[in-house]
Amino acid sequence: MAQITRPNILLVLSAVVCAFFMVQGCVHKYDFYLEQPKDTTIVIEGMITNENKRQIIYVSQVSNYQNNKRLPVSGAKVAVTASNDSSYYYLEDTLNLGMYVSEYPFIGIAGNVYYLNIKYNSVTYTAESTMMPVTPPEKITFAKGEDGMMSIQHVAESFVADNPAMYTVDLDWSGIEGYNMKDPKFTKARLYYYSLTSVDVSQLFAPKTEKTVFPQGTMVIERKYSIDRNYELFLRSLLTETKWCGGFFDEAHGNLHTNITNGAGFFAACTVAVDTVYAK
Repeated sequence: MAQITRPNILLVLSAVVCAFFMVQGCVHKYDFYLEQPKDTTIVIEGMITNENKRQIIYVSQVSNYQNNKRLPVSGAKVAVTASNDSSYYYLEDTLNLGMYVSEYPFIGIAGNVYYLNIKYNSVTYTAESTMMPVTPPEKITFAKGEDGMMSIQHVAESFVADNPAMYTVDLDWSGIEGYNMKDPKFTKARLYYYSLTSVDVSQLFAPKTEKTVFPQGTMVIERKYSIDRNYELFLRSLLTETKWCGGFFDEAHGNLHTNITNGAGFFAACTVAVDTVYAK
C-alpha cells in the first residue's frame, strides 16, 4: 500500500482548503422578482378638510411590495356627496394618473357626513366619514442641543380621553442663511404625531426613532386634524404595522382597518386647525 508522506499530506490539505474557498467565493447573479399579485382590489386614499381647496383622492392598485410607488388606477368615476345634499365630482389629473381632484374648490363643514362613491371596472366602492369639530392645537415646545440646533420637545399628548387627533408638523429652514442649500429636501421635513383614546403595549415599547434637528429660526407649521372613530381605528392599525412595529411586544400582523367597501385604504373627513411659529 502506498504511503502518503508528510509533504504530500500538506499538499493535499492545501488543495482542499483552496477548493473550499473557491466554492465559497463564487458569486452568482440572481434576479430578484416578485410576481404582481392577481388581486384586483383597489386602494383608495382620500381626505376632505375644511380648507378652501380642490380636494384630492388617490386610487391605485394593490402593490406587491411595501415601498413601491403607487400603481395608478386610471379611468375611475369619482364623486362625493354630503349629508347637506351637496355633490362634488372629481376629475383625473392627466399629469398624475390615479390622482382625482375635485372639479371645483370646496370647504368641508364640521358635522356633515361625507359619502364617497367610486365606480371602476363595473365595481362600486363606497365609504363614509363624519367631519368632527377640532379644538385649537397645543403650543409646540422645542429643545436646544449643545450644538445650538433645535428639535421638537412636545406637540401633544399621545393619550386623550376624547377628541382624538392627528398632527402634521412641517419644518422649513430654507430661508436661513448658511442652511439654504440647493437641494430643498435637505431644508424641509414633515413629522407626524397622534393623540388616541387608548394606549397599546406596542406603543409604549415602540422602537426609538431618529430625532429631527433644525436651526433656530425654522418656520414651523402645525396642522391638527380631527378624526372620527373609524379613522382612529385605521391610524392605530397603520401605526401597529409601521411606527410601533419592531419593539418588544409586537402584535400579530394583519390587514389595516378600512371603511372602503370592496376595497382597501381609507376615506376621511377632517376639520383642520393651523398654527405657525418660528423655532427659538
